[in-house]
Amino acid sequence: MNNFNIIKRSGRKFLTLSACVLALSSCQLDYENKSAINPDNVWQNETMIQAYLTDIYSGMVPGWSSTSDTDTDLTTDSNDSMSEWLRGVNISASSRGVDFNYTIIDKINYLLEQLETVPESVMALENKDAVVAQAKFWRAYRYWSYVKDLGGVPLILKSQDVNDLSSLMVKRSSTSDCMAQIVKDLDDAIQGLPDRWSGVNYGRIDKCAAMAFKGRVQMWYASKLFNRSNDKGRWETAYQTNKAALEYAEKNGYKLMDKFGDIWLTKGKSNTEALIYRHYKYPDSYYDMNQYLPEDITHGWACRQVPQTPQLLSFPLKDGSSIAIYENEEYKSQKLDVNRLSTDATYNAEILDKLVNGMDPRFYDSYSVPGCEFPSLEIPAGQYFWTSYVKTETFYKAMSNIQLERNAGTTHYGSFFPLKAITPGLNNADSYKGENNAISLRLGEVYLNLAECAAEAGHINEALGYVAAIRKRAGIDKGAGAIGYGLDVYNTIEGVRRLLYNERAAELSQEDFRYGDLRRWMNFGNINAQKHYNNLYVVFNGDEEEAGKFDWTRTLEDAETQKFFHIDFVPNVKQVEVSTFNISTKHWFGAIGDKTMGANFDNDMSQQNNEWGGSFDPLK
Repeated sequence: MNNFNIIKRSGRKFLTLSACVLALSSCQLDYENKSAINPDNVWQNETMIQAYLTDIYSGMVPGWSSTSDTDTDLTTDSNDSMSEWLRGVNISASSRGVDFNYTIIDKINYLLEQLETVPESVMALENKDAVVAQAKFWRAYRYWSYVKDLGGVPLILKSQDVNDLSSLMVKRSSTSDCMAQIVKDLDDAIQGLPDRWSGVNYGRIDKCAAMAFKGRVQMWYASKLFNRSNDKGRWETAYQTNKAALEYAEKNGYKLMDKFGDIWLTKGKSNTEALIYRHYKYPDSYYDMNQYLPEDITHGWACRQVPQTPQLLSFPLKDGSSIAIYENEEYKSQKLDVNRLSTDATYNAEILDKLVNGMDPRFYDSYSVPGCEFPSLEIPAGQYFWTSYVKTETFYKAMSNIQLERNAGTTHYGSFFPLKAITPGLNNADSYKGENNAISLRLGEVYLNLAECAAEAGHINEALGYVAAIRKRAGIDKGAGAIGYGLDVYNTIEGVRRLLYNERAAELSQEDFRYGDLRRWMNFGNINAQKHYNNLYVVFNGDEEEAGKFDWTRTLEDAETQKFFHIDFVPNVKQVEVSTFNISTKHWFGAIGDKTMGANFDNDMSQQNNEWGGSFDPLK
């Protein structure tokens, strides 16, 4: 039976059942439990209606992802293995299946239906319209989460009657029909939402957030994944939507934060950049930071998001030039020469100093550098945190093990560690009290979305201007050129594409965008060509005994201290030959999961995507 009604009218029957259970447990079948919730009363009380909406928010607003970008070449975790998907083995609909859960959609549909009968004596029309607008935004958000991964899905816009079996047998709608509905819901939301919220409602979805999200959706739909013929009309639509979103947001007080690193630490109205975010504040709401921290200064499964070479070098240098491994002579001649690192001591020293002192300032707000300050009370007063290595005959030993006299592990697969999710000033015991904002949509992304759409629509210089604004905020030197910030060299469509490949990786690192970007660009080739996770290790020139005598109050920012270290390029940090990238380039959309195919589609292969043996075309 194709039953998408997961919770049977989103609470009405469930709450009635709860009341019955309470009555039965009292052993008095004729007893009226007046303390039990009567679901009909929800729609007679504005506070309870708002609470119902808040419950939808709690199930939808994303939090921090401890595995962000680990399904690409940018970051890896502390496990020796690599997923079967990344290695291109045992690929099947079962292993890559997505099963439907329409719980939130059902809740939203039920809310929208109930609001139609709520009188103004219970809720003012303006307030009711705002609730409807927010509900429609989240319905669009939820449908988009499926459509971007699968293509078209069953469109259910009314609550279902479980007693009407025929109404439960819902087949997939086309991708184009789903997109039309998503855009309609977003347009309705934009029409009904306030420009900004204030007071106790601050942080809810406003008109600016809905416009920006619509821009993201239309950018995806214009990208190669959905737009194989590169229809410029889709790009022009996405360009106009994103431009209107940016202009409207800035008109209503949104702007780029002055300091990049403050974005995740600044709460409330002072944060002028966050459009959709989850606010954390201990003890009411918090997250465990152990999976972002180096193993020596935390507990449990640590360091699951260690940046690799492509991530580190996605950031430009302070002067705007690039040493990214994906660069080439056409754009800059400074592409990192990994072979020269091992043969030219002068070159090696130059690269080390660039990593420590010469990068785009966003780099130092995003990742810690060995031998520099780290925001943890576990580091002894007056010392810097040395996440460098001592190389033995068989492995790289973490120098921090020696510094802190701990034996947490031999290697973390890198010398640099993520900072965006790290709440400063906590020790090991309190590292579960993470409070940084988890931001899923911010103005910095809108600038980059608009830059991409502008370029694809033919507005190259305008596109570079939006990236220039991002780099200006970052603190990169303007330098020479009509545009400056190292951007003039990218003045073609191919140039902007190459620029954004790295710029999005830098600006949006740790924010869970990379895999989606690579999918919509249909570009796993760079990853597969690299073969393995590879990294740049900062390595002590002496042995373990000499490292034990090192002065931990020295900093790697100092030129004299740098003479004690060098950079090793490690081509396979996991040291397991089978951990080789071979991501499938035949499967760009996911498969419908086995559970959904069996229970909801009766194993009708016309409902399975054509990349997985079915006949459903997600491009139509």
